[in-house]
Amino acid sequence: MPAEEKPADYADAGIPHYWRIEQNPVHVYAYDLVDGRYELVADSAEELIVTKPFDVRLPIRDIIP
Repeated sequence: MPAEEKPADYADAGIPHYWRIEQNPVHVYAYDLVDGRYELVADSAEELIVTKPFDVRLPIRDIIP
């Protein structure tokens, strides 16, 4: 499945949360499914903080080489 099709396919399947990770430079995007479409809820290259589906604090700057 091509990467650009994944969000739509995941939304159609009802997957409630979707994260996209870009490289060079590393950046993480977190989305929540709202009314059948993904809405961006957080993004960061330093530290990603989300509360759904549970509280997560991901120190991106500490895990990249």
